[in-house]
Amino acid sequence: AEGLFAFLLVLGVTAIIVVQTDYFRRYVREKIVSSTEDATGGRVEIGSFSFDVRHLRAVVTNFVIHGTEPAGAAPLLSASRVELDLSLFTSLKHLVDVTYLGVEKPRANVMVFDNGRTNIPGPKQKSTSNTTALETVVDLAVGHFNLSNGLLAFNSQHHQFDLQGTNLHAELWFNALRQSYAGQLVMEPIYVVSGRNTPVRFRLTLPITLEHDRVLIKNAGITSDASNIAIS
Repeated sequence: AEGLFAFLLVLGVTAIIVVQTDYFRRYVREKIVSSTEDATGGRVEIGSFSFDVRHLRAVVTNFVIHGTEPAGAAPLLSASRVELDLSLFTSLKHLVDVTYLGVEKPRANVMVFDNGRTNIPGPKQKSTSNTTALETVVDLAVGHFNLSNGLLAFNSQHHQFDLQGTNLHAELWFNALRQSYAGQLVMEPIYVVSGRNTPVRFRLTLPITLEHDRVLIKNAGITSDASNIAIS
């Protein structure tokens, strides 16, 4: 028993030393880039990666995914900062739990070209899993998700349609008993322009619940100066 305790102690000390080295940070950074590129098919850039052992906090800055947009255009996705807080040995089922995921200043730029194609690339490797994307998100069981100061731009050259939303804020909390997320997404203002028509400005409020097999929307609202739409 004493030998096992000594071994675990040495193993723990070694792990703490390793995760603070430049080699570990470079390895994780490269792994994030390669995994994201395989999953999305885009070209990924990361400014920096750091890991705080004391608080079990990982931080990625200047995260960018380039799609098939032309040179000089804004990238498909970007975020100035992504923070991940972890908790160890919270249960026998989950040795590592994600207690918090925060994304600051996310930017999404979706483009539709004259031929109908978009700047969204396809994954390099097709998934062989039967698990849906929604099931994967719920199974992650992220305790608290927070997205702040986001911006969404959608431009369709084919249909002469432009949409741009700023001040996007999304917050979700995980309910362990129900195995689901509940929260709200708010974006204001959102500008929509279609052809030569006058631009329309409105606010989106979206209370949402994510479960393994469905997405529930209750009392969502799309509001402009002249109208209000309620959605459930």
